[in-house]
Amino acid sequence: MMVLGLLFLGTTLYRVQVVESSAYADALEQHSIRRVRLPATRGRIVDRNGTVLADNRPSYCVALFVEELRQRGAWSNTINAVDALVEELEMVTGRPREISRSEIARHIERRRPLPLLAWKGLDERALARLSEYPHGRRGVDVYVQPERIYPLKDRAAHLIGYVGRRQPEQDDQEEDREEDYDFYLPDLVGRDGIEKSFDNHLAGRPGGQLIRVNAIGYKHEAQTGREPVRGRDVTLTIDLRLQQVAEDVLQGLRGAIVLLDCQTGEVLAMASAPRYDLSQFVPTLPHSVWNRLSKNPTHPLLNRATYGIYPPGSIYKPVISLAALDEGIITAETRVNCPGYYLMPNDSKIRCWHLAGHGEIRLQQAIAESCNTYFCHVGVELGYFPRIYNDSKLLGLGQRPDFELPTAAGNLPTDEWKRDRWGDGWRTGDTANLSIGQGFITATPLQMAVMAAAFANGGKVLRPRLVLEPYDRRPPVVAQMPWKASSLSAVRRGMYDTVNSTRGTGVRARIEGHTLAGKTGTAEYYDHGVRRKHAWMIAYGPFEDPRYAMAVIVENSDSGGRAAGPIVHHVFSALFAQPVNPAIVPESLDDLEPGTAPEPEGAGEPESRPEPDVERSAEVPPGTVGGRVRTLPPAAAERGPA
Repeated sequence: MMVLGLLFLGTTLYRVQVVESSAYADALEQHSIRRVRLPATRGRIVDRNGTVLADNRPSYCVALFVEELRQRGAWSNTINAVDALVEELEMVTGRPREISRSEIARHIERRRPLPLLAWKGLDERALARLSEYPHGRRGVDVYVQPERIYPLKDRAAHLIGYVGRRQPEQDDQEEDREEDYDFYLPDLVGRDGIEKSFDNHLAGRPGGQLIRVNAIGYKHEAQTGREPVRGRDVTLTIDLRLQQVAEDVLQGLRGAIVLLDCQTGEVLAMASAPRYDLSQFVPTLPHSVWNRLSKNPTHPLLNRATYGIYPPGSIYKPVISLAALDEGIITAETRVNCPGYYLMPNDSKIRCWHLAGHGEIRLQQAIAESCNTYFCHVGVELGYFPRIYNDSKLLGLGQRPDFELPTAAGNLPTDEWKRDRWGDGWRTGDTANLSIGQGFITATPLQMAVMAAAFANGGKVLRPRLVLEPYDRRPPVVAQMPWKASSLSAVRRGMYDTVNSTRGTGVRARIEGHTLAGKTGTAEYYDHGVRRKHAWMIAYGPFEDPRYAMAVIVENSDSGGRAAGPIVHHVFSALFAQPVNPAIVPESLDDLEPGTAPEPEGAGEPESRPEPDVERSAEVPPGTVGGRVRTLPPAAAERGPA
């Protein structure tokens, strides 16, 4: 029995150690090798002229190599040794510790072969003190990793966005599962703006490294693997010079500006105020800063140009004009009597800003002086369905624009929507309210800029574009409006007079030597029972050969002519390289008590005043980002005939 046992043992040992030795050696090799994903350096973000908006710089970190610091016995012994070293280095570098004992323990448990980054972003003074450390640096080294920087700080912050560190818990990301990495070094991932929308383009291709570990998981040696491939650059359509002008003129206000090339749809400037400083997000965003930004009642993180939802007010009146002209409801010479109000079927009134009335008024004057009575009359005669609704939908209202950044859709109401939302069908009063840009309709500044471009370029509805490279090969025109040339010409003459006539509401936008056309608007809403106003203006120029179109909104302000008109003047002056008239300054009413806003007068923008007989909570709060906002009461509450 003993001889047979020895023979079996010897045969088995021979098979394991000689015959099958290569298979066991391969298994051992695989068991002791760990694959580490190495992040690539992100590409840059630049403006159309090559000015750098987002770049990278080396970040010097203190790395602790726990395989050189391990202690005999329980894991707690090694954790204690690393924790004691961190406390010692805290005095050496003069920097407060950035990792806790629990984070050290978690690293040793989960990511033992990788260096533990105890400090990030060391300055020259801390690096010098570390290099002069007299007791040696066993297990300590300087580790260099790329860090995102935003050299212009808060410029174009809402467009650029920001990045964050990918957390270890996200290591099972879909795009890397086929690579089967064991560990991921922390890399940057886009969290907002272009950084997020073009993250795959900017991130590049990660590399890899092979690390041999011993039986208890500590690193033994590292082998070079695949080198990371740097990310590609993204070139924006914006012109930084114009972007700075737009942001500067909004300083101290809450609002947005969108400036487009009205032939290509390229965004030359997109400003939102207030804005935030991107440098606060580097290398990581402190919780205190995030809480301060996210809880700020002015909502600086919101891109009002794409996500601010507002009633359009009087800048919507050209849409009504074009539809009525095309359908033969009016001609350019049709006169409407304005007694200072429009009388509803139930005898309630929508007042015109000119309380004494404009008297007999034609289209061109009605656009230039923004007569509410005229457009209520024309809109009701035409009817909202189907022409006004179809034209508005073709212009992109009520839909999210196909844009590189997330956008809001606003609201383009229908009879079905109103029945579902309010339990009542569409009424005459709804059409009258909507004809002056009030009631249920809402839009974003980006949508209004696209609409302004359509007035300028002959009815081409453009796809707004923020990125030049990588190039989007889709055609820039997404729709062609069915407007007749004669109708468009009549409306353009009214928009010309808005800026250039002495009685026009947009005279503050005028630029000597250059001719603009535009339309001002004052959109009203109720905020907790207090009537407030947003100031709008759309404009394009040069009038003879339109190339640029823009939309401006100033929240909780005065009339469009007073608050938005001067902003148009400043931006177009920079665009045409003309001196700014120092007497033309945007006005804001933020410093006034509720209810004390001065009424428009002279060349100020008119306002609409439907009677506040009904309150409603806006489905999407117009012009706000939170809380309950009461908009102008829809005429749906009327009991007159539909």
